[in-house]
Amino acid sequence: MLTVFLSVVITLFVLGVLRLARRAAWRRRRWAGPSWMVRRLSRRLSATPAQERVLAEEVEALRAAVADLRNDLFTSREDLAQALAADHFDPAALDVLGARGASRLDDLRKRLAASLTRVHEALDARQRQMLAELIRCAPHRYRAHGHA
Repeated sequence: MLTVFLSVVITLFVLGVLRLARRAAWRRRRWAGPSWMVRRLSRRLSATPAQERVLAEEVEALRAAVADLRNDLFTSREDLAQALAADHFDPAALDVLGARGASRLDDLRKRLAASLTRVHEALDARQRQMLAELIRCAPHRYRAHGHA
């Protein structure tokens, strides 16, 4: 009797784990990367496959640039913590951290400008106007203000 009970419990446990794994895999596929955002934006703009490819490449480039900035932020936090933990605070260390952060932000600004230039060149005038309107009024505000 005990073996039957244990078999049922183990079977239910395995089925539960498989269900959780399937749900997690579906979520990863559904929301993996910025591709869902690019597909949705492409549909809104009625973009051609070539235009969608440009959008995807530029979104990925910006994502990578922001990830680099985020990684540098974690490094800067560690460096700042070490400077604060030292016996004597060195203001020069703070200047180095600030310069490195400013450099990363400048790199991100340049990447953003290059991406926006490439997207601007890829889209036609109507699509640029639609994109500008989407940026002007975020999607949730877009519907709330009666724009369709």
